[in-house]
Amino acid sequence: MTLIGTLHLTTHQLIFRHPQEEMWILYPTIHTVERRPLASNGLWPLLIKCRDFVFVTISVPSEREAIDVFESIQKLTCIKGSIEQLYAFFYKPPSLTANDGWHIYDPLVEFDRMGVGSKTRAWRISYKNKSYELCPTYPRILVVPDKILDSVLTHACKFRSKCRIPTLSYLHWSNMASITRSSQPMVGLKQNRSLQDEKIIEAIFQSTALPPTPSGQPVYGSTATNLIIDARPTANAMANVAMGAGTENMDNYKNCSKQYMGIDNIHVMRESLGKLVEVIQNADVQGLPIKKHHLDKSNWLKHISSLLESSLVIIKNIHVNSSHVLIHCSDGWDRTAQLTSISELCLDPYYRTLRGFEVLIEKDWLSFGHKFSDRSGHLSNERYFITSSTNAANNAFNSMQNKLKQSHVREISPVFHQFLDCVFQILAQYPERFEFNEHFLVTLHFHLYSCQYGTFLFNSEKERNDYKVMTSTYSVWDYINSNKEQFLNPSYDYGARDREEMGDKGVLFPESDWKKLKYWASLFDKRDEELNGEEMVEEASPIMARSLWGSDSPVQRSSSPIGISNGIPWNDEQSQTITSRISKNLNLDIEDPWRDNNTHENDELIYDEPVKSLHHKESSNELNAMVQNFARITLNLGVQAVSNVANILDAASGNLNNNTNDNSNDFDPQSSLENHESRSGLREMVSFSNKTNSITNSPPSKSNPFSSLKSWNTLSASIGFPTTSLKSRENKRNTFPTSEIADSATTTPPISPRTEPHPLFLYDS
Repeated sequence: MTLIGTLHLTTHQLIFRHPQEEMWILYPTIHTVERRPLASNGLWPLLIKCRDFVFVTISVPSEREAIDVFESIQKLTCIKGSIEQLYAFFYKPPSLTANDGWHIYDPLVEFDRMGVGSKTRAWRISYKNKSYELCPTYPRILVVPDKILDSVLTHACKFRSKCRIPTLSYLHWSNMASITRSSQPMVGLKQNRSLQDEKIIEAIFQSTALPPTPSGQPVYGSTATNLIIDARPTANAMANVAMGAGTENMDNYKNCSKQYMGIDNIHVMRESLGKLVEVIQNADVQGLPIKKHHLDKSNWLKHISSLLESSLVIIKNIHVNSSHVLIHCSDGWDRTAQLTSISELCLDPYYRTLRGFEVLIEKDWLSFGHKFSDRSGHLSNERYFITSSTNAANNAFNSMQNKLKQSHVREISPVFHQFLDCVFQILAQYPERFEFNEHFLVTLHFHLYSCQYGTFLFNSEKERNDYKVMTSTYSVWDYINSNKEQFLNPSYDYGARDREEMGDKGVLFPESDWKKLKYWASLFDKRDEELNGEEMVEEASPIMARSLWGSDSPVQRSSSPIGISNGIPWNDEQSQTITSRISKNLNLDIEDPWRDNNTHENDELIYDEPVKSLHHKESSNELNAMVQNFARITLNLGVQAVSNVANILDAASGNLNNNTNDNSNDFDPQSSLENHESRSGLREMVSFSNKTNSITNSPPSKSNPFSSLKSWNTLSASIGFPTTSLKSRENKRNTFPTSEIADSATTTPPISPRTEPHPLFLYDS
């Protein structure tokens, strides 16, 4: 199917317009743009990979135009200077019914709800950090033990990394057991200690008395089991000692014990997600089903399992043992945020409501200084814009240059993504205990990278106040709460199970065995059975080459003698059997969006199997050689130029078919292509513009981003992306909500008719 449209580059979005639909890509969601060499179809492809797992290919007719588009996207994506140039500072949404997004979380109200100052007098509010002088990455309002004076906090902060002292995050409603958080202690090789730090932790662990024991009834928690949770692997914690940090010397801390949770660092998590995405993308490119055991090699579910298992330790110690938990990792803003928020989500039913979950994110992620901008890569880097070449030496040189620029990339990691994945796992296990649905989580993941709202901008509460985010941007919670009906869970029981006398009293104990967890299919725009279905033993198929032909092919055909579209075999009456497995077997060392390509020890190379024929060995051997050679060239240079393979298969098999009595007219190539489109979700698009080649240097209008359009003279481009993103009205992750961009799309360059478009059939990357 060919769609004629226009490609626009505005100040903040890439827009592809055609009569049926619009496709919007916000520049901050772009991770990688790769400009590849001339394809066999005569076009110059640009591969765009997005952080929300959208992959598209744009092809233009000339190298000059390809360079022009490539460099323009690079300049618009890689913002140099102030973060105030991001879209959130210009975006003006339509009228929103909710307008209290910036005031969803009030620390005084939230800690009062927990019981600080009412149910217990063991804690107090401290304003020592009101001007962020004590700790610039902490919130202004801190809750500390009532026995601890502000002067003690001043001395104790020097002993904790980034001055992140132990402070209250959560008080449990049933027993006043606490979850506190901090960063690692600065122990070092000299085994330093801080009497003030020890005094704070001792006061935390003595903040509640043990519950009385009813006569004749055993009660959990009769013996305190206060825990210091070090989220890191033991080896990592010990290695930090050489850098002047480390972990607590338990000889100095009384009435508690310490446990290491073994959660890997941000670099391991980034590598794991990269491998997961690579498996899914390669399967899409090859048109093959996704193998679950290949997904398992990424260890992604094992990392999710580690987070859930660690949270279970905290949940049981708080609720069952009525004891306190202090959590930290290295700096206390990644793994610490994950464990505190997951544990609180399971302990308190309030956080499983829509508003309560918003409060949870504001409290444990935003106010306590998770580095959203750094971890999400909001300010992109030029190293993500890659120019590939047919020259292997040039590619090696470019790859080496990219690897020398690691500082920006090493900060990026899917930390908040993992938290949302854990919430998805718990939601799947307890579907009636959450007010919000899965679509809510997917929407949050998208806006984590979109920079459309100011909620997830910057790295701390202080930075958001310095840049006046609350007055200059809109909150994502206003958008969520204005469209609340989209994000509500129809299965929610409104706390009925929480009130049952013999129930769990609102505390959830999620399954943590990684073999029983699920891959989050909808986040990758997949069906659940595609990622989590049972694997079937493959049987020999008449056609295993997942090849397609495009109408741009030089070979003219009214019909094809072989049903190769989407791997569909010949008619059962046909006597020939041709089997071939064409797989990716070259590593071009081009970095994928979520993966460091420094190590490939787990990569699996799948080698080509020979093409076989039951009756015509000579022709089959010739066909085999042609397919083997061409497959390595076309399928591994980075473009899905499968029409070339199809031409070879078509021409060679045509000779075979002349020796048979089968009727080739039984195969309908058009219906086969339609079937392929419906099954693999691929669509073909051709865009062009007859505008003059100029770019406006004037500042963009907030109401009309087209004031900064970049257009190209007779630019012909093709773009492929999943059909489901266009057809589905329920999932608009890949298509910008019309209501949100109406003010930005009031002016559109006219679409010029084209007499002889170049129809293409391209894979989405």
